Amino acid sequence: MVPQLTLVPDTVFSYPFKKLTLLIAGLILFGCTASNDDNYPTVSYIVETEPVVTNDDAADDPAIWINLDNTANSLIFGTDKKSGIYVYDLKGNILSYQNLGSINNVDLRVIDDELHLVSSNRSDSTLDYWIFPTEGIYQYFENNPDNAFSEELKHFHLEAGMDIYGICMGIINGAPVAALTEEEGVRVQYWDLTQLKIINTFDITADEDNVPLLGNEAEGCVFDDENKYIHVSREGARGFLKTYNAENQQLVKVIDSRDGNVGGDPEGVAIYKVDATTGYIILSSQGDSKFNIYDREYPFTYIDSFRVDNVSDTDGIDVTSASLGDYAPNGILVVQDGYNQPDNQNFKIVSMEEVFKKKE
Repeated sequence: MVPQLTLVPDTVFSYPFKKLTLLIAGLILFGCTASNDDNYPTVSYIVETEPVVTNDDAADDPAIWINLDNTANSLIFGTDKKSGIYVYDLKGNILSYQNLGSINNVDLRVIDDELHLVSSNRSDSTLDYWIFPTEGIYQYFENNPDNAFSEELKHFHLEAGMDIYGICMGIINGAPVAALTEEEGVRVQYWDLTQLKIINTFDITADEDNVPLLGNEAEGCVFDDENKYIHVSREGARGFLKTYNAENQQLVKVIDSRDGNVGGDPEGVAIYKVDATTGYIILSSQGDSKFNIYDREYPFTYIDSFRVDNVSDTDGIDVTSASLGDYAPNGILVVQDGYNQPDNQNFKIVSMEEVFKKKE
């Protein structure tokens, strides 16, 4: 049986500490050694979203918001990188969609009683930043199926001054921040969202590469707020997953690469929280259509991988450990499906309970 862990929602910022090390959790849930072959377990998804409106390669990145008062009224944001943002319920139904331009990636945090959402707008090369009251937010999107991202809301369109690609958001030392990556480039901008300005720019290849390679841009990234890390994945022939210090943006470690457990491009990356500081990093290994699991704590040891049935070529992912009752007692993983034939691309929702069962 899966051990009865105390799972904490990742949308709140104070955690009851639990005396459970990831080493123990890894031994129980995943086994103490990494798999050396291609016989990775496959889990089924429990539901899928309606397809995006744009054909070909369009759906890209999800972000999950859990309603702690009524989990049935939780939301999944998903991007159509050629046209805009979708808002889905947990059954995959579209509550709202708005054409906002080429919105590539999306991320969010909850601060007090407000949902802060950031997105990378490739049409305008802007960091788009929206703030929604959480009270009644499900009904708000339900009642605004095509104009929920109204300019009347508290919002900002921040000029990046570069061709942008991916984005992630975090809360570091109590302040909202964002990392914005460059298309076909090596720069990552570090934004202070309180001051609405860039406070640093760092180079994802400076420590090892002499010449940037086209198609080797960073896209996927995630903040580990409590451990104060930024995990960044870079595509292309020299693809990797790296970790940076979220306070000074200095390199901490190259976690993995194509020379290790990554097949093809490393893409979406997300944090599954067991408690305030322990848990797992999950990475979309796009080229071999699997999902890698790493220890959340330094030195970020690779644990194992799994696949999702009939899901391949995944870009963005997001995960939460918040219990959703019988629907998903150990939280959900949302993954983009790069094919979803014969329909347009969409997102699949996986119960993390199924992932844990497969690793017994």
